[in-house]
Amino acid sequence: MPVDKISGMLGLCRKAGKLVLGFDITVDAIVKKNACLVLLAKDASPRTAREINKVAQEASLPARVLPLTMDEIGYAVAKRAGVLAVCDSGFANRIDELLCNGAEGAETKQAHRDQTARIQEGNA
Repeated sequence: MPVDKISGMLGLCRKAGKLVLGFDITVDAIVKKNACLVLLAKDASPRTAREINKVAQEASLPARVLPLTMDEIGYAVAKRAGVLAVCDSGFANRIDELLCNGAEGAETKQAHRDQTARIQEGNA
């Protein structure tokens, strides 16, 4: 999976002002219909994943698990966070494409789909 590309895209999105970091601010962006894509760090707590997924599902937004830890996200965007929202459809589509199609090998793609499904069920 192109982790460097995802990190770079998150950094660019942050510099453009189209990335929201943190649980409460992400929920606000979802409720105000500003968010296009919800992202979770791979080490986000199950409770956080379950709660943010519930809000995202109510708004019919996709929620994806990043192949990055909270510390790695912090390095990429200069702020440590486990929950993010992308508020631009172009950035959201590109990040989603990198997450879903950028996985190398059938096993990795299936593992990503399984992990995303677990998050969407709230059982991470």
